[in-house]
Amino acid sequence: MSLTSKIKEIEDTVSAGIHEVYSGLNRPDYDVPPELGGDSPTQINWLVFLVIFSVAASVALGLLLDARCRGKVMDGRPRFWSLLLLLTSYLLLIPGLTNPVFSFSIIINVIGHRKTVEPEEGHPVCTETAWSLAHLLWTTGSRIGAFLVILFSMVIPALELIMLVLGEMFRFTSARCAEVFRYVIMWVQHRSKWASPDMFAYVLLVNLVRTIQHDPLILARARLEIGFSCFSTFVVTATVSSLGIPLPQVKQVEDRPQAPIVLRYFGEKGVALVAGLLAVAFVPLFLHGLCSPCMSFHIEPKQLFPPYGPLPESAKPAIDILDLKDLLFSETSIVTCIRDYIARISKWEANTFISLALLVVCVVGSTMFDMICLVVVAFQFLLDGGYTSMNSGQYLIDTARVLRKLSMLDVAMVGVYLVTVCMSMYAKYGVVVSLENGTWILLAAEVIHAVTYHVVESACSHKEMERQELEMEPLSEVAPPSGCCSSRLSGFWLLPLNYPFREK
Repeated sequence: MSLTSKIKEIEDTVSAGIHEVYSGLNRPDYDVPPELGGDSPTQINWLVFLVIFSVAASVALGLLLDARCRGKVMDGRPRFWSLLLLLTSYLLLIPGLTNPVFSFSIIINVIGHRKTVEPEEGHPVCTETAWSLAHLLWTTGSRIGAFLVILFSMVIPALELIMLVLGEMFRFTSARCAEVFRYVIMWVQHRSKWASPDMFAYVLLVNLVRTIQHDPLILARARLEIGFSCFSTFVVTATVSSLGIPLPQVKQVEDRPQAPIVLRYFGEKGVALVAGLLAVAFVPLFLHGLCSPCMSFHIEPKQLFPPYGPLPESAKPAIDILDLKDLLFSETSIVTCIRDYIARISKWEANTFISLALLVVCVVGSTMFDMICLVVVAFQFLLDGGYTSMNSGQYLIDTARVLRKLSMLDVAMVGVYLVTVCMSMYAKYGVVVSLENGTWILLAAEVIHAVTYHVVESACSHKEMERQELEMEPLSEVAPPSGCCSSRLSGFWLLPLNYPFREK
C-alpha cells in the first residue's frame, strides 16, 4: 500500500469519527434525561397522602373508641388506637412488598454515543420491588442476599404478628403463659424496627445516583417509589403500635434479682463514671461517622466497551482524557444525604419528606437524644440521695426506653450492608455499590450506645425495684434486665399513648 493510500485511509477514518461524534452531539435526544419505571411523582404524592390519612384516621378512631367504648372486658388489653394502628400498618405491608421500592437509570454521552448503563442485561431501567429483588438475587446466585431480604421484609413481620396474636390469646390463661408471653411481647417491641433495614440504604442509594449526574456527559435520574413509602410507614407505625401493647402481669418473685454488675461492684457513682466515659467515646465517633462517607456507587468504564458498549477499544485514551472514571464515582454520608434531600424539598416529593424523617428523626435524632437522656440519668446517681430520690429521673429513663426502641442507627447500618450485598449481583456489569468507612464508625458508635443503655437502664430498673419495696407498694409485674417504660410515662410526653409497660 502506497503512502498516499495510507494517508487517505487515515483521513477517511478520522472523517468518519468526526462525523459520528458530530451526529451524536446533534441527536435530538442527546441531553434528554432517562426515563424511570414505577409511578409518576404526582401519583406517588397522592398515594402517600392516602397512606398518611389512613394512619391518622386509624389512630383518631382508636383514641375515640378508647375514650367512649372501653369496658372492663378490655382491662389489661391493648388500647384500641394500638390495635387499629397495628392493623393499618400490616395492610400497608402488602403494597410495600408488591410495588416498586426504587427506580434509577443512567445514560452516558461520550464521543458521540448515548450509552444507557444497564445494571442487568436487557433492563436499561433498574426498578425493583422487595419480592422481585429477592427472586433476582436467588436466580443470580446471591443466595445470602435473597435470604436476608426475605428474612427482614417478610419473615420478621410475620413472626411479630403471630407472636402478638398468641400473646393476646394466652394473656390471662395462666401465670406461666403470662410470664412467657411477657418476654415474647417485649421481643416484638424491641425488634419491630428490624423489619426493613434496607429502606435506609435505599435513601442513600438514590442520593448516590442523583449526585453522579454531570450534565450533559452523564445523565442520571433516581426516585423512591410507592413501595418505599408503604414499607417505611409500616415499619414506623408497627414499632409505635407495639409500644402501646401492655405487658402481661406476673406475680412478684420473692427473691429480688441481683444488682447489675456495674452497680454491684462500683456503686451509683460507678454507673455515672462509666456512662460519662462511654459518652466521651460516643460523641466523636458519632459525629465523625455522620460526616464520613458510608456508601459509594461507581460505574466501571467497561460498560462503554464491547461486549457492553459501542465504543472501540481505541477510544480508551479519550475516555482517560475526559476523566470519566472519576465522574462515574460518587459517595455519600448521612450528613451529605440529609443536606441533599433538604435541597430537594422545593420539588414537593412526598418521599423526600419520608426520607428526611427516617434519617433526621430515626437515625440521628433518636440516637442522640437517647444518649443525652441516659447520661443525664446516670449523673443523677451522683446527687444527694441518689437516683431513687429523683422523680425526674423516672421520666428521663422512661423517655430513654422509648427512644431506644425508636432509634434506628443500628438498623440503618445493617441496611447499608444488606444493600451492598444485594447490589453485588450487578458488579459483573460494571455497576458497583460499596461500603465505606463511615458505616464502621457509626457501627462502633452504636455499640457504645447499646452498652450505655444496658449499664444505665439496668441500674435504674434495680433502683426502681428497691424504691417500690421501700414504699411497700406491691409489684404487679417484675421488670427484666432489658427493662421497659413505666406507666408514669403516660403522665409525661406520651400521655395519649397511655404507655403501660410497668404498672403499679
